[in-house]
Amino acid sequence: MKTQASTLGALLSFGVLAAFCSSSTQAALSMKTVPSSVYQHMTTSQFWFGHTVIAGTYITRLTAGGSYSASCVSQDTQAVTGGRTLTSEVLGNYNQLYVTVPAVLPASREMPGFDNVPRGSRLDCYYNWSSFAKEATYTIGIPGSSITIGGGEAADSGVVKFVMQKPGTATGGDDACIP
Repeated sequence: MKTQASTLGALLSFGVLAAFCSSSTQAALSMKTVPSSVYQHMTTSQFWFGHTVIAGTYITRLTAGGSYSASCVSQDTQAVTGGRTLTSEVLGNYNQLYVTVPAVLPASREMPGFDNVPRGSRLDCYYNWSSFAKEATYTIGIPGSSITIGGGEAADSGVVKFVMQKPGTATGGDDACIP
């Protein structure tokens, strides 16, 4: 009798837990990416960039992050790449994670090879970003019956176009004033 009552209690608990965890509002993974403004610092080889990944879930463990590659359409320059990933664990509350890629925004880097770009050039450049979020997977059950909760994954990517200019050497006008 005691075994039957404990089995019935376990099944009831399992059913309540399954109903709670299977609710789409309780277990749904959400993710959004917010790219920063991407632009050249004056007419130097330095540019500002970055993006923020905002992810959330009711599952206790969440991993989110992203990567980037910035490059210009020029044989003289090379790409700048990087990425960042963070993990968060929260019990009993909504688990929301903000990941800035790179760590500090706005980020500033030098475009490698920009010093070799001919004067008077205007380069089309692209900031390619990607982001992802993944929640933990848990299997809950009793012998003969179990359910899996969590395991949601999301990914996104995009491109932000920006321009880098190198002042010319004109003999008139003002485009030669800034080195």
